[in-house]
Amino acid sequence: MIDTHCHLTYPPLFDQLDAVLARAAGAGVEQMITVGTSPQDAQRAVELAGRHKHLFATVGVHPLHADQSPDRQAVVDCVRALAGAGQVVALGEMGLDKHYAEPPLEMQRRVLDWQLELAGEFPDLPMIIHNRKATDELIERLSASGLAGERFVFHCFTGTPAEAEKILALGASIGFTGIVTFKNALEVAEAARLTPLDRLLCETDSPYLTPEPHRKVRPNEPCYVPYVARHIAGIRGLAEKELIAAADANARRIFRLP
Repeated sequence: MIDTHCHLTYPPLFDQLDAVLARAAGAGVEQMITVGTSPQDAQRAVELAGRHKHLFATVGVHPLHADQSPDRQAVVDCVRALAGAGQVVALGEMGLDKHYAEPPLEMQRRVLDWQLELAGEFPDLPMIIHNRKATDELIERLSASGLAGERFVFHCFTGTPAEAEKILALGASIGFTGIVTFKNALEVAEAARLTPLDRLLCETDSPYLTPEPHRKVRPNEPCYVPYVARHIAGIRGLAEKELIAAADANARRIFRLP
């Protein structure tokens, strides 16, 4: 399998990286995308991916880190410097998060807009979108950017089926995490059922959101992404191998993985 979204640079995973990668390999997880969340983190992700041929990286500023990147030129310089690296397969993650009061939304919006403007310089790179309680505004902003809808991946979907339909209407793909396995996440499960098979991705977002039946395990790791696929396959009435093959084919197409 491919874990399309994890954070291997975060201490709970990075501090035991060799063991994390070994457990992933043992679970059949052959490729992972470690996602940048700030200029410094993106640099670490690119360096890490450069040392492991089965790892890939992304470059971007997470909305909850927007206050750490208040200078437009610093963000622009970081993305331009790193996005051309061979192991970089996407921009982001970027987006909006209305769950927390900080950083202020205006700051989040500015940093998102800077990254959307830059995306035009890298037409071959998709964009990983962080969305928390901001679906309508994000769709409006992404649509207004003039960028092709199929370049967007809404990762870690936590919304309703109606929100999934809006995202799909934009042309975007949707990534599902261990949340889809939680008993109280029935709307997320329904969204996973209705998402077209060629627009669906599986991810861990580790070190967070460990799927059932290992939900109490901390930290989450890429080795648990097969449980996400297994659960979605059950929801959709598919064989696990069929769901995995489809999700991995999507990942290779969207991120241009070898």
